[in-house]
Amino acid sequence: MSINSFVRTVAAPPPEFAWAWALERPASEQLSVYVVRELATEARTLPNEDELILWFGAPDPQYGPNLLNYLSDDERGRAAGFHFEADRWAFTAAHAGLRALLGPMTRCAPHELRFGASLSGKPYLDNKGRGAALQFSISHTRGCVAIAVARCAVGIDVERRRRMLDMMAVARTAFGPEARAALVARSDWTARMALFYRYWTLGEAFIKATGEGITQDLSSFAFTEEAVPALIRVSPGWGPIGRWRFYAES
Repeated sequence: MSINSFVRTVAAPPPEFAWAWALERPASEQLSVYVVRELATEARTLPNEDELILWFGAPDPQYGPNLLNYLSDDERGRAAGFHFEADRWAFTAAHAGLRALLGPMTRCAPHELRFGASLSGKPYLDNKGRGAALQFSISHTRGCVAIAVARCAVGIDVERRRRMLDMMAVARTAFGPEARAALVARSDWTARMALFYRYWTLGEAFIKATGEGITQDLSSFAFTEEAVPALIRVSPGWGPIGRWRFYAES
């Protein structure tokens, strides 16, 4: 059966989720963002240099163990390690969706795709040269998965928004002074929470794009508050700030 029988493609994460992407392509350069409407049915070629491909998935009522057939033995073992079904679905759907998305691009059967990881943990396609120029990022949380594919460094993050009593304590630990000041300035709790998740998803997407992961903590850079986010400060080695472009829905 098609993967579409087990994962429902959506145009964007539902409203209860915050999400963001980061791309190593200056805002001054042209970019086409393409959102996949259905997996494994569109004859997708490798993305162009100026193209970003996104896919979002949500649980399907018909979800079942057949979705595991899209995964490698290692991925199935990791999926089995999740205690809750919702977490297991999110992991399985994200990795199965990635295979279904990259397979047609690389002219390779999805189950034959091989992946590796850098020393910092950033995944890459290790498939005998096929799709060597591809870069991708995946994110999953209970109820939603997201994938971004491009020809340059890319990162994506999706998070379910939840009210946190310790939100400011987390911000003081994780964020830089600019973000902390912006949050304190928000007296309305709803607005403060939206800004928190905006900074969180942008930061997670950025450290996925750089490939540094948690070794590049979220306080090593800062973002603007404008509708179209941009860096106002970045750690050495990842500048200038105009080197990157971002998008966020919080």
